[in-house]
Amino acid sequence: MKWVRLIAEMGLGMLFLYSGGVKIIASGVAVFAADVEKYHLLPAELVPWMAYGLPWLEIVVGICLLGQFFRRGALAASLGMTLMFLGAIAWAWRQGLDISCGCFGKSDATIHYPRKMAELLLQLAAILVAMWSFRRLRDEIMTESSEESS
Repeated sequence: MKWVRLIAEMGLGMLFLYSGGVKIIASGVAVFAADVEKYHLLPAELVPWMAYGLPWLEIVVGICLLGQFFRRGALAASLGMTLMFLGAIAWAWRQGLDISCGCFGKSDATIHYPRKMAELLLQLAAILVAMWSFRRLRDEIMTESSEESS
């Protein structure tokens, strides 16, 4: 079980680190802000906050998962972000928006909604596996330590 959790966390860590890094370094936050604005989900005054804050959160979560520290919080944050991404993509699909998702920096390609939803559902599954494995490992450790103290 440890290997499954480790593989899930490493994969998620690399995904979030890459995603946040590309938005900040490669394409720039202004490009990401324009992508966020096209969803029409946030008031205009909140778009810059989201565009500047989200990539840094992705980077911090990625580093925590790769470095294996604050894992519980990093997994919770990755779960929250993934659910938010799923909601945003579902909203855009429902609205029939012909936009770039902004997930991995600048792209002129429009969202292929079924594929993007499948990607996000796989990402969600990896998070849930990592969370389940983490909880199971923690429970095993707690059981072992209570048996030793008895």
